[in-house]
Amino acid sequence: MGKRGRVYGAIMAGGGGTRFWPWSREKRPKQILPIISNRSMIWETVERVSHFIPPEKIFIVTSRSQAKDLHREVPQVPKRNFLVEPVGRNTAPCLCLAALHIQKLDPEAVMVALPADHLIANRSGFLRTLKAAVGFAEKQNFLMTLGVRPTEPETGYGYIQKGETLGRMNGIPVFRAKAFREKPTLAKARVYMRRGDYFWNSGMFVWRVGIFLAAAEKFLPQLYGEMMTLRAFLGTSREVALLKKIYPHLQPISVDYGMMEKADNVALIAAQFSWSDVGSFAALGKIWPKDKKGNALMEGKQAGRGKILAIDSSGCLIRGEEKLIATIGLKDMVVVEAGNAFLVCPMERSQEVRRVLQELRGKGWKQHL
Repeated sequence: MGKRGRVYGAIMAGGGGTRFWPWSREKRPKQILPIISNRSMIWETVERVSHFIPPEKIFIVTSRSQAKDLHREVPQVPKRNFLVEPVGRNTAPCLCLAALHIQKLDPEAVMVALPADHLIANRSGFLRTLKAAVGFAEKQNFLMTLGVRPTEPETGYGYIQKGETLGRMNGIPVFRAKAFREKPTLAKARVYMRRGDYFWNSGMFVWRVGIFLAAAEKFLPQLYGEMMTLRAFLGTSREVALLKKIYPHLQPISVDYGMMEKADNVALIAAQFSWSDVGSFAALGKIWPKDKKGNALMEGKQAGRGKILAIDSSGCLIRGEEKLIATIGLKDMVVVEAGNAFLVCPMERSQEVRRVLQELRGKGWKQHL
């Protein structure tokens, strides 16, 4: 691998706290919660990557309502490296903002873009994959994405079809990305599994900042033009004022849909680690330890003062914070108590939690958001 000092991290931490409501809220999103350990997910992410990229070279893009809490979780990242978006506009604007700041420090820098709230079990495999991706991106003009080999026919993830082999880096295969597929039906997911040439789209990327910004200019020219007006004012009070003026008018678009799916220089590197985006209570139920009846329970010191009695119940995810939760005869259900709210729903419908948030906003019940 090339010059390690030229590698920077950009962590996307602007989530709105929808997937784990009522545990997560707008001002307490998933990345601040201790979902997979006794430390927050943002802490886990920074700690994991800091074995390769020092904290002073890590940027965190977030919202004003979350910046203070995030910095409290990861004080090793300098306060100046927290880039605050006035409003959320999905991942393409977010990563453009990070790329501009990194390019100012080093025009030839390699940028590693990571979500703040994913589960990665094998740190050594993760770092090995990351170093290989950086090595490839330094030498080749590709936008790189980390693809994870499916272990089951998952309908909650997007997929990437691999094309021709572009080479190997540190023994890890790198392919041309042939096609991106949206979240499939179960039948399609099973076909992808059988074919063997489809990977889960992890939402993790590696590229040289110049290659990324060139792609933004080509495929998202309006976004690129607006963001370029910031260049002369990066790191100044004028940047803050310009962001407030520009951001509300930017098209909310993901980097996958806006750029990666359209570009012909996208490479996929095979991840050497297990991964989950922990995107729902159902996904969380696969991660938490289970009792003899397959219930994933969080109570006591983990959650607060809450206690749980699961009588003749199986396959449930139950989390109590303040109150006693007692269930009788439940099967494959989610029961979560947190703050001023309860959630009860079938496990198979836990992806629909954001519908609750839509209803709450519609009714003006902001105290529950």
